[in-house]
Amino acid sequence: MAESLDFRQQKVRKFEEFVDRRLKPDLVNAIAQRDKVFEQQKVFSDLKRNIEVLEKSGATSLQTMVNLGSEVYMQADVPDTRHIFVDVGLGFHVEFTWSEALDFISVREARLASSVRARFTAVGISALHSIID
Repeated sequence: MAESLDFRQQKVRKFEEFVDRRLKPDLVNAIAQRDKVFEQQKVFSDLKRNIEVLEKSGATSLQTMVNLGSEVYMQADVPDTRHIFVDVGLGFHVEFTWSEALDFISVREARLASSVRARFTAVGISALHSIID
């Protein structure tokens, strides 16, 4: 009976070590990646809302403030709002019409949502494999 108790305690310790060494770091990493994706989703959601506001108002020009970095802003005049530049990744910007930008945003939002699901699934699968081994 004492051997059985020692065996159980050893198994519990081993599992606690596994949780501390493997699962917690994986979870912290997954949460950090998720937060990055959520930030990207917010940017695209804001862009989509701004495009929809421009469409409804029928604005063809506007004045705005542009963040130059380090919270330093500059006034900008946009003479023609019918075309916008969208950051498509890797430092590239593509000129879109409003409808093209909305289509791109829809595709990008779907890809970001599936990315979140895939990352959490991968963490769960790796944890499962580690437990089985």
